[in-house]
Amino acid sequence: MTNDDAQQPAPGRGMVLAALARAERKVFTRPAPKSAKAQMKFLLMRAKGSTKALAERLGVSRRTVERYRAGSLTTPQKRLRAALVEETESEWQPQVRAQVREQASTTSGMMVDVTAHFGFVGKGSSDDGRERSITTSS
Repeated sequence: MTNDDAQQPAPGRGMVLAALARAERKVFTRPAPKSAKAQMKFLLMRAKGSTKALAERLGVSRRTVERYRAGSLTTPQKRLRAALVEETESEWQPQVRAQVREQASTTSGMMVDVTAHFGFVGKGSSDDGRERSITTSS
């Protein structure tokens, strides 16, 4: 069997979890903090004031976290900006997020759409593997 005949790997679990996180973010009742200082302040509160823990989480130095908290730095670099947005939104309004999950599991459910490679390796036959899209509500 050659590399061309090998089946494509199924989408990773991370992609599914990322899609669920995006859906949860759409139901926030208040907007998440936008400025770097406000995001740092919020994340420090969630980290119980530990600049060391927050710095490790964001992949920056402890002093950088302190500078953003003090307001002496205001414009983060691309990587830090993305990390701040991701971490802030993942921690924002956990009770609202829990209510949405509870509602989806008990009442309306959710729609799942998966694209995968199905079939056998048989050149020219109807059993050739093809990408299929499956949509189902749970």
